[in-house]
Parts: sequence; C-alpha cells; structure tokens
Amino acid sequence: MTRMRRHSRIFGVVVVLACVLASTWANAQGNDLIIASINGDLPRVKALLAAGSDVNAKANNGGTALIAASQLGELAVVQALLDAKADVNAQTNYGSTALTLASWNGHPEVVRALLAANADVNARRGDGATALKLASENGQLEVVRALLDAKADVNAKANSGGTALIVASLHGHVEIVQALLAAQADVNAKGNKGVTALIAASYEGQLEVAKVLLSAKADVNAKGDDGGTALIAASEHGLLEVVHALLSARADVNARTGDGVTALRLASQQGYVEVVRALLAARADVNAKQGDGSTALMVASQNGHLEVVRALVAARADVNARTDKGITALMVASQYGHLEVVQFLKSAGADVR
Repeated sequence: MTRMRRHSRIFGVVVVLACVLASTWANAQGNDLIIASINGDLPRVKALLAAGSDVNAKANNGGTALIAASQLGELAVVQALLDAKADVNAQTNYGSTALTLASWNGHPEVVRALLAANADVNARRGDGATALKLASENGQLEVVRALLDAKADVNAKANSGGTALIVASLHGHVEIVQALLAAQADVNAKGNKGVTALIAASYEGQLEVAKVLLSAKADVNAKGDDGGTALIAASEHGLLEVVHALLSARADVNARTGDGVTALRLASQQGYVEVVRALLAARADVNAKQGDGSTALMVASQNGHLEVVRALVAARADVNARTDKGITALMVASQYGHLEVVQFLKSAGADVR
C-alpha cells in the first residue's frame, strides 16, 4: 500500500475537467445538451430539452448529460434533466453512474436529488466499487450519511475485496469510519490480500481510526494473506503510537508472517529504536529466528543501527547466535563496515573467532 491523500476540488480543476469532458463527448449525438450540462448552462439546457434534444443521448464513453452534470455538481441542471425523464441509472462504458460520480466528487445535494429519483444506491462500477465505497475513500462524510440513509449496502465489496470501511480506515477518515460502524459495517471484513480495516489503518499510521476500530472489537491479531498483522505493519513503519495502542489491546507481540518475520525483526531492521524498546517491554522474543536462522540483532547489525543493537543486547539478545550458514551479527557488521557496531558487539562478548 502507498500513502495517498485526497485533494479538494478547486476551480481550476473544474475548468480543466469541463474541457476534457467536452472534448470526450464532442462527437456524441445530442452533444449540445451534454456540453451545456457540463457548463452548467441551465437556460441552454432547458431550451435544448424544449426543442426535443434526446435527454439520454450518450457520448463515446457512454456518458449522458445527467452523468456529466452530476459529476460536476450542477444541481439545477441535474434537476432539470431528471424532470425531463433522464435515465437516472444510465452507465458509462466503465459502469459509472451519475450517483457514483457525484458521490466520489462530494456533491451531497446532487446525491440526494438522484436518490429521490430512484437512483440505484448499490450500483457498481466496472471494478465493483459502489457509491458508498467511493465516497468513503474520498472523505465525503455528508454523502456517506445520505447513502447510508438510503440503505446503501455498508458491507458491499469491490472486485478487489475492499469495503467502504477498509478504504475509509486506510485514508484516516475517522468520522466516516464511525458512521459506517454505526451502520453495522463488518469491522473484521477482509479485502485485497486479506487486509482488514485495522491492518490498513495501522500500516498508514491512522492512530485515531485504529482506536475507533479497536473500540468496535476489531480483531487485533487478524492476519493478512502473508501472515502480517496490524502490529507487524505498524512496527515495520516505525509508527510508535499505533504500536502502543495495539499492544495495549493485547496484540500478539511475537506473531509471525508466513516467512517467520516478527514485528521486532522489522523494527530492528529499519532502525526504529523506540518501537524496538516498546516491543521488548511487551516481552517480544529477542532471539526469535526467521527461517534462515537470522535474528533481530543480525539485521540491526547489518544495517548499522547501533542504538537498536544496544537495546537488543540489553534485552539479552544472543550476540553469538548463528544463521543456518554460520553467520553472526559480528560478521555482518564487519562485512558492511559498521565499526561502532563491531566494537560494541565485541565489548558485549561477541566471539571474534
């Protein structure tokens, strides 16, 4: 997962989008109505409708005037098109509807108008995403509430398996997470690669979301398809406050991924000394070995993380532990030229032979 932040819709973006839409649909039958709808030109829209323009004419991408106006938040135009019997559930070639686009772009009044005209609240795009998932991902709280009031399926899954709760948690939309949970969202639903909302929030460092999910009885030890847990994800990225919250909720400090990696090993490898100390205080197994026999001390030594090495040794890490190939922490520290680590390991009793 990569950390993503949504950006607000500003005037300049609207102008560019309008130009793109106009270009995309320029050759569509009834394009005058579509372009007038994109421009929010209500008098022109009404005139064209009165002259008999096809309200449901489609552009090359399958979009209609209603879809375009809904995407851009042109409420008055949307209402005029609905009054003219526009197909409220028409879809683009990708499966987007007026409702899904209005929801993603955060136009609550348009969303309410479409719902009042019997828009399918659970319609899906080509990737299986619903309006609720899109609004939840993009932080559109008022839209989310409107969709939930209209009985949107709170646990609908996209083709990837993702739910509204998972994407809202990933992006740190606390109030949306709370609204979805109040609507009985499954707090332990699994999405792509077995990721839960708590794992997603922990990976991204969304502390307040993690706390809300834990209060809602999220499984703190749920595992993704690779065996990773929320604690492992938070530890790998040095997210100390999230680590503390998970440990307080009794996360298994010695849980392992499918290839035997622990939270302590990952934090040690990355040099997150405060996370290492928190895990050790929670009784992490300082000498846990991965499949090849390597330990947290070895990877910390290899990467030259002297303070982590000190913390591990203070917690009684075995300075002479060997991998399956006989490699020790001292050997890798020497190999990679980490002289301070080498000196410290020797002072701690590492075998130089």
